Amino acid sequence: MTLPLLSRRALLLAAVAAPAACSSPPPRVYTLATVPGTATTGRPMAASVAVVEIPKYLDRPQIVRRSGTVELGLDEFERWGEPLANMAQRVLADDLAQRLPAGSIVTASRTLSGDEALTVEVTLGRLDPDPDGTIVLEAQWRVRRKTGGRPTTEAARITRRPAEDSTAAKVRAMSEAVAGLADQIARRAI
Repeated sequence: MTLPLLSRRALLLAAVAAPAACSSPPPRVYTLATVPGTATTGRPMAASVAVVEIPKYLDRPQIVRRSGTVELGLDEFERWGEPLANMAQRVLADDLAQRLPAGSIVTASRTLSGDEALTVEVTLGRLDPDPDGTIVLEAQWRVRRKTGGRPTTEAARITRRPAEDSTAAKVRAMSEAVAGLADQIARRAI
């Protein structure tokens, strides 16, 4: 039995359209952003954000959310534009460059030139939203000075409330939390 030409075309169009109708939406991709800040006073300096370590549960392309005390959630279609540790390191360096004395240079580098007056190392314990949406950044950070002396090690817990319950607003609040960490580091580094 042979199908008429019109029926074959309709069948072909249906076969081509079916996978398109079942396809997933394209992922939405996000990045942390530098937040403007006020420079501290003093001599310009060179500094480096040598490393930002993150917990393994955050080390994934998807944006992680807390669904409860012990439950994490993620959406396959809401992703980071680059690995979170690299992005946090780059943005923290940019935030610090705005907050250290005018003329300061801050790099995001794992290989240091040796000319930096300060080297910053950060371990993030958290950078994600609580179940109520509040962003929580918990960090320990260390500043090593080229002049020697004991490294300064401190801890921070910074919270920011997003303006709304969208992923974009939560990522903006995460950026503000990273900037808050840069504020603390800059004040104590001088």
